[in-house]
Amino acid sequence: MSLTSRELNYLIWRYFQEAGYDLSAFTFDRQSQCSKYEHAENEKIIEKIEPGCLVDLVQKGILYTIADSDSKGDSDYSLLGALVQQEITNLSDTNFSKAKCQKRFQLKTEAENGKQEDDMELDNSTESIKFETKETSPESNFPSSLTCDWHPTSEVLAYGKPNGSAIINAIIDGKFVESVEISHPDLLNVKNEINIVSWSPLGNLLLTTGAFSEIRAWSPDGRLKNIANTVFEDINAESEIKQSLITSVLWNKSGKFVITIDSVNRTTLWDGVTLSLVRQIQTEEQTDTAIQTACWLGEDKFALTTATQGIKIYDITQPHLGVNSFEVQSIGNLPGHQNHISLIKLNDFSKLLATCSDFDYEIKVWSSSSTHTSLDLNVKSEKNQGLKLHASPIIGLHWIPSTEKSILISLSMEGNFNIWDAESGDNIKSSELFKNAENFSSELRHHVSKEVLLFNSVLSPNGKLLAIGDDYGKISVWDVNIDGYTSEDKSFVKCVTLYTPEIPQVEGKEATIGLCDLHWDHESKKLAASYIGIESVIISVV
Repeated sequence: MSLTSRELNYLIWRYFQEAGYDLSAFTFDRQSQCSKYEHAENEKIIEKIEPGCLVDLVQKGILYTIADSDSKGDSDYSLLGALVQQEITNLSDTNFSKAKCQKRFQLKTEAENGKQEDDMELDNSTESIKFETKETSPESNFPSSLTCDWHPTSEVLAYGKPNGSAIINAIIDGKFVESVEISHPDLLNVKNEINIVSWSPLGNLLLTTGAFSEIRAWSPDGRLKNIANTVFEDINAESEIKQSLITSVLWNKSGKFVITIDSVNRTTLWDGVTLSLVRQIQTEEQTDTAIQTACWLGEDKFALTTATQGIKIYDITQPHLGVNSFEVQSIGNLPGHQNHISLIKLNDFSKLLATCSDFDYEIKVWSSSSTHTSLDLNVKSEKNQGLKLHASPIIGLHWIPSTEKSILISLSMEGNFNIWDAESGDNIKSSELFKNAENFSSELRHHVSKEVLLFNSVLSPNGKLLAIGDDYGKISVWDVNIDGYTSEDKSFVKCVTLYTPEIPQVEGKEATIGLCDLHWDHESKKLAASYIGIESVIISVV
């Protein structure tokens, strides 16, 4: 039996990674080149290396050295002898000391078998929590679709198809038991694809959007309630109008109002019950690259990004007696970013507003008590040494629902993931999700990739699971439960479920296949995924 210096360096490098000492791991690898040990020849060996392997190895070595020294009566006038002599003395003194030392040098497996509750002093912060990454199959399939959405309180799924129809399905025990078909007829020989379906927060109305920014409102049983459009000109007059589609549908919490934004940045406020027009908001001329986005700040307030990289706050006031229309007024501004804003999200409990730019990857957190100062995240600092900076467009900003702390998740296209304390700016967890083998259980580490591109991310309603879709259509579900975490704990955020779609082996077929939409059900147990080119799926997540 032998251990080469390169193998030992590899174990030390793994230890640094498991402990969260990313900068040390990077520097050590640059000097020793130990990561090159990871190649095809050693794949079987690497798969058997459990987290905490180096610590277990050192502990076993110390136990062996103590036993060897005791049997030979060796002098303690050496470095190793001095280190172990005290332990030898303690072992000989009392039963209490003996029991204490046995616990002190107990291996992880021995502690678990003996149901010991004491923490091991040698590895207080580096032991990884045992977890399992499971590959899953669909619970149900439904036709190729562009969009889907779960009913907010029941197991009812609506999805929109490329042929201009949408289906409302009732599901029991994973099976479709009843369905209703609704449709948008083709207009001016234009294929009327339904690109968004969206349930109101109370579940009493379903909105579907199609060509020419047409919006239709339906009852849950499929009866047409109203038709509206953000384009008020003659659709025959301007060819550009034919390309207009609704890109965002945003309900306020009660469903009283709904905001829509279309592909030419028309922002329209509607009555959420009747779908009657409240106001179309005129903003500065948008550039080709600046996509407008918005979020609700309360029942009657919302924030809207501008062409000048700022944020405008609007207030909706009740109509006066005898007046039927609501009044919508701009009541404030935030200075915004140096580049256009791509995402804007509100924490419902703390009322902190998070914004980001996918040009310079800046993340800002705004407080309702100040309109001019913000907390800047995604920047290196002394207290965030191990931070993996976002270096590509940020595809997800998610507030974890909590009344105690303001915790923000950010995820970028290259797979860099961060959890922030948005009040202090501290980074709680930073990881390259798909580049770190420790984020997957050993038998599924072949999913580790250095070239993955992420496009979809959605947080479960309970705030404990994050679903991510990549450019291959693969869906991964990550445990992001921060309950009971400590600043030393680097083991949470692990991949718990993986779904890989079956892509037909047809030349050129991959270019027409993709993951379009991803949604959690209200119980945070199931995911509906809309695929174009292949069947869409419902995945059960345990």
